[in-house]
Amino acid sequence: MQTDQHADLKPVLGPATQLGFVVRDLDAAVRHWIDVLGIGPFLFLENGTGRPPNPSRFRGEQVSIEMRLAFGFIGDVQLELIQQVNDAPSPYTEFLASGREGLQHLGYWVPDYDEARRRVEQAGYEAELVIPIVGQDQSIVYYKSPSVVGPMLEIVPPRWRKAREAVSERLKSWTGGDPLIRYDTYGDFLTDAKVVFD
Repeated sequence: MQTDQHADLKPVLGPATQLGFVVRDLDAAVRHWIDVLGIGPFLFLENGTGRPPNPSRFRGEQVSIEMRLAFGFIGDVQLELIQQVNDAPSPYTEFLASGREGLQHLGYWVPDYDEARRRVEQAGYEAELVIPIVGQDQSIVYYKSPSVVGPMLEIVPPRWRKAREAVSERLKSWTGGDPLIRYDTYGDFLTDAKVVFD
């Protein structure tokens, strides 16, 4: 009789809840997802997190990464499409400079932030990009994966789930028309959706 050798595994990260794609042309990428793959609608953020965005740290150096963003869903998995529009050093510019375009990271809204970070760091992941969240004491962290894994990991603090849920609810309420639900920035969307982080 076979036993389940994985019965004691406890997924500290939980399920991968986001697939992050880095693209050169956000408009073309979104149209492909909608017109060819039949996936949409998308929340479309022309100025991403703002201009200028709040500073982040990439390999210990302060950077200001300007981008355009779009969010959609395949079932319960969020799609994030990222087009960086300035030349600040980042995982995104390095990904494109290496000749790649497409899946760049797996995002996790973790139930236990400190334990998730401890576990991935023990497994050989290296923190590269730290994105502070205004009004929150835990940052979004991108980890470089060991070569056996591939995409980077993005660890998102538990409180930020409310933002993800708000995006999901807005897209589920779409009743037709333009499949691009446009806001200037993520902050504008969160304000309009009345997201409160407690």
